[in-house]
Amino acid sequence: MHEKDQLNWQRDNFENINEAWEGDLWDRKRLGEQLTNYVDRLQCGAVLALDARWGEGKTWFVRHWKKHLEDEKHNVIYLDAFANDYLDDPFLVISSEITSCLSKDCDLDQKHIDAFKGKAAAAYHALLPSLPKVLLTLGLNLISGGVLGTAVQEAYKVGEKVVESATDEIGDKIKESIEEKIEAHEADKNTLLAFKQQLSQLAEDLDKPLVFIIDELDRCRPDFSIRLIERIKHFFDIPKIVFILVVNKPQFVSGIRHIYGYGEDESTIYLEKFVDFEIPLISNKSIQESTKNAYEIVAKNFISIGEDCSDIHFIFHQAVVENLNNRELKRKINIYALLKTKSIEKNIFLALAIASNKRDLLRKLSEIYVRVVKLESGNQNISAVPEQNYDIEKFRLIVNEHYKIELKVVVDFYSEIKELMVSKTQYHIHNYVERRAEFLNKYALSPVNNMDDHLFLSQYLNYLKTNFDTDD
Repeated sequence: MHEKDQLNWQRDNFENINEAWEGDLWDRKRLGEQLTNYVDRLQCGAVLALDARWGEGKTWFVRHWKKHLEDEKHNVIYLDAFANDYLDDPFLVISSEITSCLSKDCDLDQKHIDAFKGKAAAAYHALLPSLPKVLLTLGLNLISGGVLGTAVQEAYKVGEKVVESATDEIGDKIKESIEEKIEAHEADKNTLLAFKQQLSQLAEDLDKPLVFIIDELDRCRPDFSIRLIERIKHFFDIPKIVFILVVNKPQFVSGIRHIYGYGEDESTIYLEKFVDFEIPLISNKSIQESTKNAYEIVAKNFISIGEDCSDIHFIFHQAVVENLNNRELKRKINIYALLKTKSIEKNIFLALAIASNKRDLLRKLSEIYVRVVKLESGNQNISAVPEQNYDIEKFRLIVNEHYKIELKVVVDFYSEIKELMVSKTQYHIHNYVERRAEFLNKYALSPVNNMDDHLFLSQYLNYLKTNFDTDD
């Protein structure tokens, strides 16, 4: 198989990033460098929130930023919170990750690390909820009665007798347990204070702040993600330790509303209590609108799957230009890689069908012509250009000037449809239907004698539905 024909599926390999910011299509490196400089000045420690919608490349950014920080000799931790939300209390995983990271720092005193381990274990024990043993025993008795009883009624009676006979004992034991807990509270408070002091002492020896990145927070169980930020603020708010919370803020706020029953404003205020500074990850659409190289974003993604045809890159870019979401872009390009044919003419319309959410493909090509003409004229009021009035050479020059590419198949299509429409309007040809069918068959998936616009579109939509049932 020729190398050009090989299929390369779009996939991110975050575990083996050799070079930070490699494949940076959205100019994220600039933000990464700015954020690094900012973090280096945060000697007091902080909790920062990196906010962006799903699919905007949050994980790509923080993974590559982690590599950048490592190259800059930072101690850095990346934690997938979603992979750990089976835990009841995130305190353990946070302290364990810090211990593991700092244990690899040869410049730190191992005695301090060992002392921190001990303090962390004691602090975790102090945070564990306690259950009076008598209640546990009672629960086991009731469960045993339910399992071993021969009838539900008998089990209920057994449980009822146990409860009645144990009422006085339960009252005494609970009172005793509460008194013990009150007495132990001061000891627990001192234990947690000792933990923070030990962590502070350990962090003092760091040359640069420790950066702790916590990703996928908005995918966690709401109770886990909320407890996590509460634990960070209460026990890990330490100089020289900077936490980066990677979130979709509206989704996270929704979790707070679910757990505490607050309104939206109150939930937002509650989140802001735990975050010192919020950093919006500029949306892909904003980046696209601010750079002339947006076309390269699509082109580089296509080249990565072995598709080097500029006509395909151009058509796809024009079709998704109004809603260029990173995750959705990759998904659609992967669909194209799976379904592409050996014909460039067919692939033009296949790419258009995938990218434009199955809209009228011929009309979409007319809209693309108009959009390109607007690049030069600056007249945004142009809504349509009759096909017989297409200026093919002007179109070609504008594309070459703005995108630095030469189109062939797309230019041929516009030239042929212009010639066809000129013949129809000026010369009133009697065989227009036959000639249009012949023209469409050149680009159709399966040429047929009675080809028309509706059948042409149906072929591509059925091809997508049959081979990859998309819901776009």
